[in-house]
Order: sequence, then structure tokens, then C-alpha cells
Amino acid sequence: MPDPATKTRLLDAAWVEVLEQGIDQLTLAGVATRASVSRQAVYLHFGNRATLLVEMAARYDHTSGFRQRLAMTRTRSPRDGLREMLKVWFDYLPSILPVALALEAANLTGDDGAAAYRDRMADWRSGIQVAIDRLAGDRALASGWTVDTATDWTWAAVHPSHYHHLTAECGWSPATTRRRLIGMIEREIVSQPGT
Repeated sequence: MPDPATKTRLLDAAWVEVLEQGIDQLTLAGVATRASVSRQAVYLHFGNRATLLVEMAARYDHTSGFRQRLAMTRTRSPRDGLREMLKVWFDYLPSILPVALALEAANLTGDDGAAAYRDRMADWRSGIQVAIDRLAGDRALASGWTVDTATDWTWAAVHPSHYHHLTAECGWSPATTRRRLIGMIEREIVSQPGT
């Protein structure tokens, strides 16, 4: 019978393994060793590596407080809520970036992490869509955009790999990246007063 405490230890161990070793080096045996349980326990709780990765990534979204902070942005006005949601994302992104990039690479190569990547990115896209839908409901979505196109564009603009290119490869500071991307999104999809 699966044990919740063991499952938690396994998910935490998997997160550390991915951070330290990379997703391509993640093995169920390595996770079991780090969690001080048998390899059979990993199979009992998750069945396979792909399921472990999906649950690992989803758990971190909850335990880090990201989901709660994201929910709080929905208590603000639609314009302020969008800005705050993006700030919450940019505050969270550095802590998940190594794992997000590893999962994205797995998605590109068809590795086990592909399911986890698609699951987390679909969930994040849904969060963005809620914020954009609120803008549209408040008649604050700029002309020429639909909820779907504005969601797609915003999701692409704040994508982990986009952030990584700007900060790691172009040398932008995280603060500059955050400020410029949020400003760009607001100028593009949020209607300006009097327009």
C-alpha cells in the first residue's frame, strides 16, 4: 500500500536529483537511494519515470507557494491582477528554471519528461488564460486580440526558455527581464485608457 510520507520523500528526492544530475541522468534507482527506500517503492508509488516527473513538478508548484500566490492575484482588478500574476511568475521562475529547461529538452527529444513539461506548461497557460479572460470581461483587452491569441502570445513571451535566453545568453539581469517583459505585455494586450 502506498505511504504518503514515502511518496513525499520520493518526490523531494526526484526534484533534487533533477537539479543536481539533470533529467537525462534521473533513474528510479537513484531516486530510491536518495530517499532511502527500495526501488520497488518508487514503482509502487508512481509506476514509471514519466509519472514520477509529472507529480514531482506539480508538487513543487504547490509546496513552493506558487499556486497560492497565483490565486491571490485574482483578487485584484483585472489589470493589476495580470501585472501581479506576471510578477509572481518571474519571482518563481529562477527556482524552477533548471528543471523547466530539462523538462523542455525532454519534450523536444521525446524523453519521459515530455509529459511533465506539457502538464506544467498547460497548467501555466491556463493560469494566464484566466487573467486574460478577466481583462476581456472588464473590456480591458486591447483591440485586435482574442482571449486565445493574447494567452498564446503572453505564454510565449514569459516562457522559461525565453527568460533563459535573455538572462543567461544575453546577460540581462532578472529584474530588467521582468520589467521589460511585463511592460511589453501590458503595452501590447492591455487597452490603454481613452483607446
